[in-house]
Amino acid sequence: MRRDMCADVKMEEGYMRMSIEFNNDESRNKISDAISITEKEMKIYPSVIRRNLDEHSGNFSVEFGTEEMNGRDSGDFCEAVMKKLGINNCSI
Repeated sequence: MRRDMCADVKMEEGYMRMSIEFNNDESRNKISDAISITEKEMKIYPSVIRRNLDEHSGNFSVEFGTEEMNGRDSGDFCEAVMKKLGINNCSI
């Protein structure tokens, strides 16, 4: 079975990406909603890509580049999404 509600963060100079995996439709919808709500609350609109691995599983990638915002805003955004999803930690 694929991982569910697991977050992974990758950072380089001027770039940050958080990926969150899902393995069912309910989790996919929760992740999508958490990202949308956080965008509206913070007025920050990163690049968001959803990748399906099969009918029910895949991941969302939330990507920030230097032209979009500073590192603190992207970190705050990721923390807010994770909090909404009940994810307490992630791999870096």
